Amino acid sequence: MKPTHNGRRFSAYLWLTLAIYIALIIAFAVYVRAEKAIDTANDLRLQSYLLADELRQSSDDLTRMARAYTATGNPIYKQHYQEILDIRNGKHPRPEDYENIYWDLVQLDDQRPRPSSNQTISLLDLMRQAHFTNAEFAKLALAKANSDALTHTEFAAFQRVENDVAQPVSGIHTDALAMLHSQAYYQDKAAIMQPISQFQQMVELRTNASVEAAKQLATQLRWIFIILGAALFFALWRIYRNMRRMLGGSLHEIYQQVENLAQGKFYPFISIPSGMNNSVLGWLAATQTKLNEIDTARNLAQAQMLRMTSLYAALSQCNQAIVRSKNQTELFAKVCEASVTYGGMKMAWIGWLDTATQQIIPVSQYGEGTDYIDHLHIVPNSQDTSAHGPTTIAIRNDQAYYCQDFITDPTTAPWHELGKQYGWGSSATLPIHQNNQVVGAFNMYSSRIHAFDAAAQRLLEEMVADIDFALANFERRTQQQHDQLMTDQRVFMLELITSDKSLDEILTTITHRVESLKPDVMCSILLLDAEKQTLHVASAPSLPDFFNAAIDGEPIGENAGSCGNTAYTKQRTIVEDIAHHPYWKNYRAIAQQAKLAACWSEPIIGSQQKVLGTFALYQHTATAPNRNDIQLIEMLAHFIAIAIERKRDEINIHNLAHFDPLTDLPNRLLLEDRARQSISVAQRAGSNLAVLFLDLDHFKNINDNLGHRIGDELLIQLAQRLKTLLRDEDTVSRLGGDEFIFVLPDTHPDAAAHVAEKLLAATARPYQIQGHELILTASVGIAIYPQNGDDFDTLIKHADVAMYRAKNSGRNSYRYYTEEMQAKSARILILENALRRALDQQQFVLNYQPQISTDTGKLVGAETLLRWHHPELGLISPAEFIPIAEDSGQIYQIGAWVLRTAIQQLKSWIEAGLPPMIIAVNLSAVQFRHTGLPDLVTSLLNEIDLPAQYLELELTESVAMDEPLEAIAIMDNLHNRGVRMSIDDFGTGYSSLNYLKKFKVYKLKIDQSFIRDINTDPEDKAIVTAIISMAHSLGFQTIAEGVETAEQLDFLRIQGCDEIQGYHYSKPLNTEQFSAFVRDWQPLKDK
Repeated sequence: MKPTHNGRRFSAYLWLTLAIYIALIIAFAVYVRAEKAIDTANDLRLQSYLLADELRQSSDDLTRMARAYTATGNPIYKQHYQEILDIRNGKHPRPEDYENIYWDLVQLDDQRPRPSSNQTISLLDLMRQAHFTNAEFAKLALAKANSDALTHTEFAAFQRVENDVAQPVSGIHTDALAMLHSQAYYQDKAAIMQPISQFQQMVELRTNASVEAAKQLATQLRWIFIILGAALFFALWRIYRNMRRMLGGSLHEIYQQVENLAQGKFYPFISIPSGMNNSVLGWLAATQTKLNEIDTARNLAQAQMLRMTSLYAALSQCNQAIVRSKNQTELFAKVCEASVTYGGMKMAWIGWLDTATQQIIPVSQYGEGTDYIDHLHIVPNSQDTSAHGPTTIAIRNDQAYYCQDFITDPTTAPWHELGKQYGWGSSATLPIHQNNQVVGAFNMYSSRIHAFDAAAQRLLEEMVADIDFALANFERRTQQQHDQLMTDQRVFMLELITSDKSLDEILTTITHRVESLKPDVMCSILLLDAEKQTLHVASAPSLPDFFNAAIDGEPIGENAGSCGNTAYTKQRTIVEDIAHHPYWKNYRAIAQQAKLAACWSEPIIGSQQKVLGTFALYQHTATAPNRNDIQLIEMLAHFIAIAIERKRDEINIHNLAHFDPLTDLPNRLLLEDRARQSISVAQRAGSNLAVLFLDLDHFKNINDNLGHRIGDELLIQLAQRLKTLLRDEDTVSRLGGDEFIFVLPDTHPDAAAHVAEKLLAATARPYQIQGHELILTASVGIAIYPQNGDDFDTLIKHADVAMYRAKNSGRNSYRYYTEEMQAKSARILILENALRRALDQQQFVLNYQPQISTDTGKLVGAETLLRWHHPELGLISPAEFIPIAEDSGQIYQIGAWVLRTAIQQLKSWIEAGLPPMIIAVNLSAVQFRHTGLPDLVTSLLNEIDLPAQYLELELTESVAMDEPLEAIAIMDNLHNRGVRMSIDDFGTGYSSLNYLKKFKVYKLKIDQSFIRDINTDPEDKAIVTAIISMAHSLGFQTIAEGVETAEQLDFLRIQGCDEIQGYHYSKPLNTEQFSAFVRDWQPLKDK
């Protein structure tokens, strides 16, 4: 192609390009205008939706605030409500971005999410400015009007909240809240939303038409723009193609490439576009390629040969180091040195990952620039720039990292200045492994860029694989040695623990053993005083005496030295440098004097996870333990704990087997052993032996009222007192509870009585326990060998019988055993066993004694009287068997049977046509204080369907006054259930008028002892008169029991006694006799 033809063609394409460019600019301007028309239509639609949504949102916010105010009464919601109205009506400035979420972000503290815009305009005015059509504006105005109308309902709800005089318990004004949840309210809300929905549909139709028209125009212009752009591109491409055909590149590029060739620079290569090989630049490129190929081939071959020779030499040295090195420290030093000396590296170093601190610590380095390594601290997980370098990347990814251009690689940016200073061109970092885990990295620095090609990488990876293999061998060899050591120590410790040596001997042997295994350490074993929380030296033979004396008895605590902190936290404490560790600030001087630099302390933890003490290793140099050291310390501490607990258990087992755990007195086992020995001695010597049985009086009251903790402390103090009164050959034992047994060898009856008197006096001295002064007494029974028995079991049984006789005689005394006591004890045992079968065998029957009104002569009630007819023992008095039933716990079942039978019988009489009356049932003291009594009475009345007003429960005066506050509570409970209460045997006890007036009783029963001689004894007359007068003044009725004569009846009637019971009217009757008595009774006052 000729140059003149190429020039004309180039000029034609240039003018064509200019024309197309002008047309393209015009088309683009029209297109931009069309796009803006679309944006304007979309903006109008968005503004319409925002204004409509603001109207809807303001209506919803008003509803939410109104409901919150009516639900909580909190004025902040009413304030927000008014503020929403004011903003919508243009009376309050609008917040910024008010059309976005606003009131949902305002909390009770009234903090606002955005500041005010200082723009005050009503929502209706904003709608007018939006250029809506009249129909559209009418819909929004209608919705606004309906929303304003709804506020009247909400203000009415507010008024109802404020008119509420009392704040509801729940805090919710239900009437006001109901107005805001009514059907009418929801219909008014729908009247707001419906015009808004219609407005949105109208706006959607109108704006869609505008948008679609603008889109069609924009689409047409877009196609015109694309066509013109394509034509312009085609014209420019034709110009560019013609020009490139001639030159193959720019004039500057051609000139530069010619100059490079002239200077012998063959790199970088000249880039030739496709099809331009016959251009000027193509000819220059061909020439450069030939020259560069020749030069590159020569240089590469020479450099490759030198690098590979050096790396092979380094690999050889590394393998020799692996064979000859005894540990990894020696191996690492030789590998780094070989990499620099033989491998041609500028510098090499190995970093080790410290699992405790998670730092990469340099452990070996060689070459130029190692001074920088001395201060290197790399924490892979930190935010420091060093945490993102080649070493961290290689360890984190477990993959070799090659930096072929150290000075320009962004990964090595923190070290670019060092690289320039030491001439590092490239670097290689390879991860080192141990037990299939990355444990470090091997770093090498070369002076050349791109020094680590594929062949070099293969050699380096082979070198690191050999290092990994060597580390695995070191680990296996070390682990084998350590495993054997651990096995030997376990065997040694097991043999030592199971030996007959004392604990002190065992601990001393352990410390000597460890110090022989590790000659550079000194051991100490400290035991914890759990009560005082102090540590005491158990074994520390190699530590100086002054050091042991200084730490002995030191309290444990957080940061209180290594062992004090270990015992307090139950965690291992490793102090690598005592001189600078804060835990040792109070002991640093004494440690320096003892030349101690490091301390590793392990807690000795028992099977119950309690700290028993500490096991510590001290060193003269600052150092940290390795994993094997930790395993050894843990194992030894574990076996020391076993040894301590085993020896303590042996002592505890002996004590538990022979001594009472609370008082530390001999238990029954040890007591029986000593007693039999003493009886054997007495038998051979022909001497006496005394057995004393001591039981505390009313000790249960202390436990019940003050708690078992105080009761236990009292028993401990008493045991200490009792021991001081005895001789060395005497024995005192606690059998359990508050019972103590004394065995006094060579003691005749008078001497036994003297000891009993001393025991009673010591027991009665006051006790000061937790702010309480307690005084109690005891009862003592005495049995003498051989008069009262020739074996210990018989003697203790007879002493027990004598003790109960002392209790029955008023307590705080002693009694000798007699045969009469044995007979009474046997009688009690027979009756107790017979009682257990009496209910099942239907041996109990109820008799009923009538109660007559002195005013009307009518029969008003009956007292229920329990009788026991035993087939062999005959009729047994309640005075004899009721106390036995109370002591044996059978009174609950018997009392329940009496209640049920009496209630059922009265119900049967009423159903049979007898007149309703009151049935009186006596309650024992034990039965009255049973927590289930009120529920039992109620359930029986409900079950039998008898009104509670017909049941009267009688309680003796002494029982009511024993625990008056408790009695008041029980009486109140029964009274509230409709059950009547009366006081039986009144006048025989010591009533407090203050408590008596608080009792919910309606009747006092005058004891028959005052009625018997009422006609002849003036004192009895005065007492009865006083009781009746007092009862009436307190609003109580009175009933006299045991009335047998007409004279007695006349006197009681004159004094105003309300009711009479006794043989004058009738003896106690069985069911049939009582029914006949009621039917035949005539209510005559003179009867």
